[in-house]
Amino acid sequence: MTKPGAGEWREPETVDDLLALAQINAVLVAYCQGVDRRDWDQVLSCYHEDAYESHGQYVGGPTGFVDWLRTNHEHVVSSMHVLSNVTIKLSATHPGFARAESYCLSNKTVASTKADTFFSSVGTDDVLRRTVAVRYIDTLQERPGVGWRILRRDVAFEWVRREPNEHYFPLTDAMDNSRRDEGDLWFSPLAIPGNDA
Repeated sequence: MTKPGAGEWREPETVDDLLALAQINAVLVAYCQGVDRRDWDQVLSCYHEDAYESHGQYVGGPTGFVDWLRTNHEHVVSSMHVLSNVTIKLSATHPGFARAESYCLSNKTVASTKADTFFSSVGTDDVLRRTVAVRYIDTLQERPGVGWRILRRDVAFEWVRREPNEHYFPLTDAMDNSRRDEGDLWFSPLAIPGNDA
């Protein structure tokens, strides 16, 4: 992979360019939300059908990647992907292509350490709290009918950390606790004054 040249990228110049940046950012966020809510159709919609995913423990196409995620998340009680430092560059030499770099902290609670992809060798049934720091390096392409989607994602790992479960405050039923399905507050009706629904 060659280093991007100084003339390879261009600054946004038009309203369409600004819309492209917003649409690309929406794809990056939709991926994280889809994984965290276990909405696998949403995750798949972030990729072109012929996309390539290099995710450390998985390398291949998007359909296989989503199947891999679905299996690995069966034991994930809580998942929160936090994006920051998102840089998006439009290609100056290939119209309809862009590069995005996104910093991500993936925070997970796994019901059993043995079920985790990183710490399964520990071999215990204890609850696992762990954080993975990565950067998503994406090539995105805009195509007719589907818009901007990920064509290639490479995940650059920074570090992986495990934390003692006793460091976390136990949540109670009196709180609005996050859920990983359509019972989550995100899916509740819009709170409009005068609307009792």
